Amino acid sequence: MTYEENTIKSEMVYEGRILNLRIDTVELPNRKYSKREIVEHNNAVAIIAIKDNRIFFIKQYRKAVNKVLLEIPAGLIDANESPREAALRELQEEIGYSANKLEFLFDGYSSPGFTDEKTSYFLAQDLFESKLEADDDEYLEVLDFDIDEALRMIDDGEIEDSKTITGILYVYRKLMTND
Repeated sequence: MTYEENTIKSEMVYEGRILNLRIDTVELPNRKYSKREIVEHNNAVAIIAIKDNRIFFIKQYRKAVNKVLLEIPAGLIDANESPREAALRELQEEIGYSANKLEFLFDGYSSPGFTDEKTSYFLAQDLFESKLEADDDEYLEVLDFDIDEALRMIDDGEIEDSKTITGILYVYRKLMTND
């Protein structure tokens, strides 16, 4: 069986700083037609930063959901920047540290039903102080919790951000199985 959809027409509806919106007309495998609203989004990085067996978090307000969330350090990859370079920059901007050991973990799509955004996950260890200025529009607080507390916070619904949940659970499994 074929699962692919053939794009018949593509119309750019909006072009912004970090995302574009286009509407594609596609032919389905059954030869019927449908519309797909696609958000083209810059790729991102997410970092599970660990120092003294504690994971660093960012606490910040997110307008899209109108609430304060706890998240692992993360951000967009700039033009002409590798995911690794972006991860190191985001660590410095968001938590004031860099890492002697930065391990790529995996790539994941945030919500492939409507966006092409891909996030590259990293594990940062052997941290040392190294601060860069935060972005002008970011107001955040840096917190740290041990892995057991972070897991409890996931279970209790205190951590709702999916990239954060994914990253913590992946690293927990990795550390517990010594992969």
